[in-house]
Amino acid sequence: MKNIYKILFAGLFLLTVTACSNDFLENEQFSTTPQNIESVEDLKALMSGAMIRSKDVTYYGRDMIVFGTVRGDVAFSDANSGRFRSPAYYNMISTDAYAADTFTQIYRVIGQLNVIINSTFQNASREAEIKNIKGQALVWRANAYLDLLKLYGQEHTGGTLGVPLILEYNTGADKPARATVAETHAQITADFEAGIALLEESGTLKGPKDLINYYSANGLAARYYLYKNTPESIQLAYDRASVVIGNTDYKVVGADLYLNSFSENLTSQNSIFEIAVGDKARLGTNSLAYIYKKQGYGDIRPVADFVNSFDAADIRSKAFTVTNGNKYVSSKYPDMSGNNSIKFLRFEEVLLTRAEANLILGIDPVEADNDVNRVVTNRGLAPFVGVTLAQVREQRKKELFFEGQTYWDMLRQGLDIPQYDPAGNLVDTHVYGQDPKLIFPIPQRELDVNKNIQPNPGF
Repeated sequence: MKNIYKILFAGLFLLTVTACSNDFLENEQFSTTPQNIESVEDLKALMSGAMIRSKDVTYYGRDMIVFGTVRGDVAFSDANSGRFRSPAYYNMISTDAYAADTFTQIYRVIGQLNVIINSTFQNASREAEIKNIKGQALVWRANAYLDLLKLYGQEHTGGTLGVPLILEYNTGADKPARATVAETHAQITADFEAGIALLEESGTLKGPKDLINYYSANGLAARYYLYKNTPESIQLAYDRASVVIGNTDYKVVGADLYLNSFSENLTSQNSIFEIAVGDKARLGTNSLAYIYKKQGYGDIRPVADFVNSFDAADIRSKAFTVTNGNKYVSSKYPDMSGNNSIKFLRFEEVLLTRAEANLILGIDPVEADNDVNRVVTNRGLAPFVGVTLAQVREQRKKELFFEGQTYWDMLRQGLDIPQYDPAGNLVDTHVYGQDPKLIFPIPQRELDVNKNIQPNPGF
């Protein structure tokens, strides 16, 4: 155990002093080789380290969620503090810090997960625990590669390139080219399915909300399969969501609890998976609260048409506050200290995922009504009878706004993307399947050191 902590410390130090100048294949896969793992506790420490890296401000601590929020039709950047201007205004360049920092951080996470996944350590008396940890690592690697594909892959811009797939610790001189979009999807699918199988085999189907378990893995896979958007994957989205919905431990929060539920850390009945932050690691002025709320920077604000689309009886409309005539979102990630855990997967999303997949496939319209109504009747709205696909997608947008999902939902639906100016006025539209600005550039510092990696056009 002492050995692994020395390695973790040394790796963190190495990253601190070198991350700004070298490429991710040379130093972001800090870590050790599998033979350095000498106990189950070592594996647990590495998995904990991967989650700590995931809550970095350049990943799920802030930036990844803002990327999926400020692009799309629910939010805009008023440029109050100068943050997130390039992704919001679609004027990124190859040296853009947002593109480079998130790219680097995700590969750091993957590098650590690879050590767990490829470990040959065995302990017959603790085999179930080992399967559980490896299952978590596979699911989280799947999610990490999904994030890379969404940000940097060309599937929504008319190209065929995905992202480099690094599946093991590699100290070789050759650095990989980008896999295709299809190859990247295949790897994500393989990781999800292998991870879910290991979690089921481990026999520990439930657990703390800040650890990936069998049900949260199914929920994350359902989100991915809906995004993948093929007939086969939509069926898988329905099936995986059904596994979660069949677990009666999860409940939709009522209208009386909705606003307060975002203040709760790891305790709300609708929470399936969260990334814990904690008081000692709170994000402070780098938190989502500072970006969203007027008391902070207030850079990311809701689009007026979206705010006005809510029924007055809808409790979700109370998430908006008005200061000096300007609207802000204050109830999601409300703690100004940045102490809120990251609400990664909620039960309401899984219900809406199954309802959408259900209607696309034409499985059972009554079940689709029931799934959607479990959400809307707990938001102060009347139930649907014969809910349509458009209505389900509208409810998904209203339920998940400012949680980092809107932009990716629009892309998977093949929608053109609006662009707003700092006053919230529509100034441009980015055509789906054609505009290279719909994705991020491959960072210049990666292009400089890897002759095999191909850039995204338009940057």
